[in-house]
Amino acid sequence: MVVLAIIGLLLGLVSLGGSGRQAQSDTEAFAVKVQGIFDQIRSTAVFQNLDLAIGMQDSNATVLVYKSIYSQEFAAGLDTEQLDKLKDNPWQEYEGQVGGSFTLPDSMAWSLIIEQESVDFDDLITLEEELLPALVFLSSDEYSPFELEFTHDADPGFITRLVGDGLNPPRLSSERVEQ
Repeated sequence: MVVLAIIGLLLGLVSLGGSGRQAQSDTEAFAVKVQGIFDQIRSTAVFQNLDLAIGMQDSNATVLVYKSIYSQEFAAGLDTEQLDKLKDNPWQEYEGQVGGSFTLPDSMAWSLIIEQESVDFDDLITLEEELLPALVFLSSDEYSPFELEFTHDADPGFITRLVGDGLNPPRLSSERVEQ
């Protein structure tokens, strides 16, 4: 009976440790996916001569494009109401090859840090419920310096960071932090 209890305890410890490793693996895999998306956005901005951005919410991110009302490309064929809307918020959802949105898995959380300050995602939504950019990727191959931290509910002491300095490709790192 004692031997069975010990074996059960050891199996329980192994499965707990395994779930933590799975959480770490899932978090790192999602961070790599986001890193790839950011690289695609950065390349698209340069090669298509567009200013692109990421609009972020608590669990969603959307690719945005800057549409100037002074550009014939974007303003041609728009009526007065559409031009006023564009004037109020020139960042519109991008419908190109890297356009659309991506969603954070339910078991994960992210936080964005810009200039050592945590970004409140509620501040990135206009009164008209439109997204404002959290990160901007310019056609000149510069982008907003940032730090994006990913955590998993099953292992909140493990953090994966995607860090961009504004010039070089964003890099990933992972670490265990004290809680």
